[in-house]
Amino acid sequence: MIVAALNAQLIVERDEALGRRPYERQDQSSSRNGFKLTRVPGLWGALTLRKPAVRRGALRLPLLDALKTAGKGLVDVLAMRFWLRGTSTRAVAEELNSALGSKLHASTVSTLTNALEPTLRDWESRPIPDGICYLFVDALYLPVRRPGFTSKQALLVALGVDENARRHVLGFLLGDRESQESWEALIENLLSRGLKRENLRLVVSDEHKGIEAAVTNRLGVTHQLCVVHMMRNARARVATPDRRPFLLDMHAVYWAPSREDARQALGALQGRWGQRYPAAVRIVSHRFEDHARFFEQPQSFWTLLRSTNLIERFNRELRRRLNPAGAMQSELEVQKLTWSVAEAQERRWAGKRWSARAGGLKPHQMAYA
Repeated sequence: MIVAALNAQLIVERDEALGRRPYERQDQSSSRNGFKLTRVPGLWGALTLRKPAVRRGALRLPLLDALKTAGKGLVDVLAMRFWLRGTSTRAVAEELNSALGSKLHASTVSTLTNALEPTLRDWESRPIPDGICYLFVDALYLPVRRPGFTSKQALLVALGVDENARRHVLGFLLGDRESQESWEALIENLLSRGLKRENLRLVVSDEHKGIEAAVTNRLGVTHQLCVVHMMRNARARVATPDRRPFLLDMHAVYWAPSREDARQALGALQGRWGQRYPAAVRIVSHRFEDHARFFEQPQSFWTLLRSTNLIERFNRELRRRLNPAGAMQSELEVQKLTWSVAEAQERRWAGKRWSARAGGLKPHQMAYA
């Protein structure tokens, strides 16, 4: 029905362009010359229409022009959105070509998404939100193609939480490795965009020398190490029959009502398990003060600050979107996909404050997560 209606309208436009009825002749004018089949991609799939033809000159058919323009626009938008969802350029082209009868190439999909670059650059240079008091940093590695070779690159990510417990994606940086210099470059970018050292209370991360050195040199802020990472490392050194009681004793340390209670619980753990599992006890005792910095903050933030779960969840979403695309063709491709994930996450967080009941896990769940 749709095809018949469109074909009828094309005939009307042909007759209007020629200025005469069928079989009516005019001197030195073009004449009808049947039809040619043409495929037009669109919302209903690829439509095969009967395009009117003439013997001399070109015939302008506004409806056909509009259909082709609309179809191409639809294909372009869908290609861009599917790619930003993490689908590879080849898969995007194959699926759209199959569904809509378009003639996309994988390289065309990348070219289409390059139109996002100005928006991406504006996002990268936007001011840091006011009142950021907690900074979460972490990195993930992904393959990026360089001229002549493919190598693993470190994507450094920074999230922030303000004094009202609202979460924000602050920025990211792609570097050759997770070094002190690359972390300092990311921190300098945040500072240049308005991150205020005097407002920061804690920087939360796993135990990494490059991160700790960069934070000390550029921010001078107290560092909170991830309790959950430490608990996982200690748990791996305990025999299976003893794991649950050992975990409960660790929970008594880092889920204590105060720092003093935590120190007493740590002494009890050392006395109970020190002879049987000295390696595990050393891990729990090592840098206790750096794992217990969260006790100095308002208690409503303790669950959030004990671990890097906030940024690890964000990085898992990044991996879910980046992995299907395979090796990234360029740094720009990494930036476009990371920006897309960050924008989606910001929309989910908009206007919602983090709460321990909504964002926290029970202690045994965190240890086994």
